[in-house]
Amino acid sequence: MSKKIYLNPGHGGSDSGAASLGRKEKDDVLRLCLRVKEILSTQDCKVRLSREKDVDATIKEACADANNWGADYFLSVHRNSASPDATGNEIWIYSKGNDTAVKKADIILTAVNKATGLKNRGVKRGAVSYTDFGVNKYTNMYSSLLELGFITSRKDNDALDKNFESLALALSKALLEVVGSEYKEHERKKGDVNGDGKITAEDARTALRGAAKIESLNEAEKRAADMNSDGKVTAEDARGILRKAAKLE
Repeated sequence: MSKKIYLNPGHGGSDSGAASLGRKEKDDVLRLCLRVKEILSTQDCKVRLSREKDVDATIKEACADANNWGADYFLSVHRNSASPDATGNEIWIYSKGNDTAVKKADIILTAVNKATGLKNRGVKRGAVSYTDFGVNKYTNMYSSLLELGFITSRKDNDALDKNFESLALALSKALLEVVGSEYKEHERKKGDVNGDGKITAEDARTALRGAAKIESLNEAEKRAADMNSDGKVTAEDARGILRKAAKLE
């Protein structure tokens, strides 16, 4: 039976979460969760999000939805906020979580740290100023709350943007591991940079960002983006992908 993974992009709608340097927490985490869902949809698992658009969503509603669905793991994704020099990733579990809860959270955090290159702030229990985060208190399955870098840090924001695809893939693989599944690599056809089985303008944008060194591409993405098969990803490759997406060739 396929495992079930529940993703909770923090905040949403009228609640922007933390905001700094022209960014909003609700937008950053939704973008990542949607990409992780796309990747996981190619694997032997089921995935559900508490929201897929910029809408209001309460913690208790998300937890109840995950409980009723019978999720095997619940991950809430957030961005941290503090002084400009604060940096790094951390993950929070239930204050009474057992060793297995710690191990699962550490698998996720280790993957995120490796993908972003940011400081490891560790697996933590409870919450910052009260007993527990609601996402860990009201869920029936193993769960955690990931603080993905500091939105107040240019360094952390750059790490998120430049390593976005690698981060999404690493997080997807980690989530599969914590529910006892294994990621299976599917060779992507030329142009399908994002690996979702389709060739779209988004694939062209990813390739262009890779060509411009704005974003780091993993090996599978590079092979799919290299339309000319010359071992490089260039703006010309991105244009070729866009033409395919528009059915011009």
